[in-house]
Amino acid sequence: NWEDLVKESSFEAIKNANIEVKDIYSCYIGNMNLSRFEGQDHIVARINEILGIEKIIRTEAACASSSIALKLAFNELELASLKKEDKIILVIGFEKMTDRITQKVTEILAGASHFDTEVINGTTFPGLYAIIASRYLYETNAKEYDLHAIAIKNHKNAMLNEKAMFRKEIDLEDFKVDVASPLKLLDCSPISDGSASLVLTTEGLAKSLDIDYVKLESVETAMSTISLAKRRDLLVLDSAKKACEKAYKKTGLGAKDIDLIEVHDCFTIAEILNLEASGFAKRGEGYKLVRTLGKYEEINNKKAPLPYLVEGRKLYVNTSGGLKAKGHPVGATGAAQVVEVVNQLLGKCGERNVNPKIGATLNIGGSGGSATFSILRKPW
Repeated sequence: NWEDLVKESSFEAIKNANIEVKDIYSCYIGNMNLSRFEGQDHIVARINEILGIEKIIRTEAACASSSIALKLAFNELELASLKKEDKIILVIGFEKMTDRITQKVTEILAGASHFDTEVINGTTFPGLYAIIASRYLYETNAKEYDLHAIAIKNHKNAMLNEKAMFRKEIDLEDFKVDVASPLKLLDCSPISDGSASLVLTTEGLAKSLDIDYVKLESVETAMSTISLAKRRDLLVLDSAKKACEKAYKKTGLGAKDIDLIEVHDCFTIAEILNLEASGFAKRGEGYKLVRTLGKYEEINNKKAPLPYLVEGRKLYVNTSGGLKAKGHPVGATGAAQVVEVVNQLLGKCGERNVNPKIGATLNIGGSGGSATFSILRKPW
C-alpha cells in the first residue's frame, strides 16, 4: 500500500544520510491525487502518524508535485543558510495508482489538463501528447521511428536498474498497438506505484555527518498555460524553457556543462521537447540527437547506458530508464529523477554508472503547465 511505499523510501533516505527522524526539521511531500487514487485526504496528518514528523507541507503540481516540494525545501535551506542556521529537511514524492482500473486512472490524470477545453471533451493525456507529436512530425523531418528509438533506448537503460518497472528490451516489432496516433502503446509511460525520498541540509552540516553527498546548485520552477489551445507554440515547453534559463543564469552553467540529465519522457515525444527546452538542441531539431544512437535496429546491440552525441560529446539521458521504463508514479517522479542523478554523481549506479561531474533533472507537470529544472554536482 502507499504507506509502505512512503516508509520504505523515507527510511532508506534517512539511513543513507546517517540521521534519525528526530533530526528532521521539516518535511515536504509531493503527491498528485491520493484522495482519488486511494480515497485518503488529510495527507500531512497521515504522514505525521507514519513518520512522526510535525512540520509537513504537501504540494501538488500534477507530475511535477515532488519537484515543487524540492523547490520549497531548497528555498527554506537557502534562507536558513543566510541566517547561518543548520536544518535537515525530508522531501518525499509518492503515488499509488494501480489499485484503479486503467480507465479510472486515465480519468484522474486528465484532471491535470484544462477541464473546460480538454477534459470535458474527452481528451486524455495520450491524446494531448499525440497532438503535439503529430505537429512535430508535420513541421520537422522526424519520423515515428525516432520516437520509438527513444523507448528502445530507455528500456535498454532500465535493464541495469534494479528498481525499474520494466527491465526488458523492446524492438521495433513491438510497436504495434495504437493508443493515439502517432503514439503507440510503447511510446507511453506506464501506470505505476512508487515513492522517492531525499534528505536535504546545509553544506556545513552535510560535511559533519560523515557521509557522501552532492551539491544541489539550483532548483528553478516556472509555469505556462495549462491548455494546449493557449500555447504560443505547440512545440515549445515554455515552462521548461523558462525554468532552465533561470537555473543557467543563477549558476553560470549551461547545457554544454551537463553530462547527465533525467528528463520527463511521459511520452516519447516529451523527451525530444525536454531536450530542446533545456538547450541541448534547437527547436525542431531534438530528433537529430536521437539519430546519434545509430540505426534503431542496432540500438539493442549496443551496451547500456546509451548516450546521445551533442556536438561530438556524450550526453546521457535517462540512465534510470526514464518514466517510460523505470515507471511514472506521478507524484514520485520529480524526486525519483533527482535520486538517479545523486546516485550517478556518487558512483552508486553499478553497471549503468557514467561518472558524471554535473547532472540535471527536468520534471514537467501535465502537458507543460509547470516545470522544475534542477542542477546537481559533485561538491569537489
